[in-house]
Amino acid sequence: MGDLTDKELKNLKPKAKLHKVTDRDGMYAAVTPTGVISFRYQYRVSGRQKVLTIGRYSAEAECRTSRAPDTLEYGMEVSLAEARALLVRARRQVERGESSSKAKVEKRTALAEAVTFGGWAEAHFKHKGDPKSGAERLADSTLTMRRSVYDRAIAGELSKFKMGEVTPQRLKRLCDEAKETRGPAIAVHVREVVLLVFRHVQGSGLDVSNPAESIRTSAIATFEP
Repeated sequence: MGDLTDKELKNLKPKAKLHKVTDRDGMYAAVTPTGVISFRYQYRVSGRQKVLTIGRYSAEAECRTSRAPDTLEYGMEVSLAEARALLVRARRQVERGESSSKAKVEKRTALAEAVTFGGWAEAHFKHKGDPKSGAERLADSTLTMRRSVYDRAIAGELSKFKMGEVTPQRLKRLCDEAKETRGPAIAVHVREVVLLVFRHVQGSGLDVSNPAESIRTSAIATFEP
């Protein structure tokens, strides 16, 4: 089989077990039983076989202009062309005797330690307001509303914490406080903003759990029909 095409990727179907479809230069598309497609690179360093997850395939990414290679990171949602650009980087690292997967873990650790929730929230809002974000860009009214919720009800409590310190317990307390002082609708928006910031972080390649996923909206507020 030759190199993968965008059409082939879009038509890949899940099977009972994870299966692989070869692309080029050691990269392949891995399809999980749930239908998630990720690009992986298999290589050897010092005689040991390693596998690097280059990124998660995004059909939406194919519809936008490919980002510059220096803006891409391992683990992001990427198009096929962007995955191949990251593959070139990974192969160069291997040629120098470096482990791409180890470098990925080290970078994730550094990001988790260096960047606060506030820093990631600012990156999230910037991305959602950028015309270059394509389909991911938010309407001005929605962005303004979410930014207002963040500034009024979240920033003062969470902005200085590292990502791993924003726990479900801490978020639940914040939602409960917002519900009591600002009303149930604001509490729901607080959870939603935190949920989306963490999804942005995960999409950027940082391996963190999303505290908002363990908090149900119904546990925060009940709306009248």
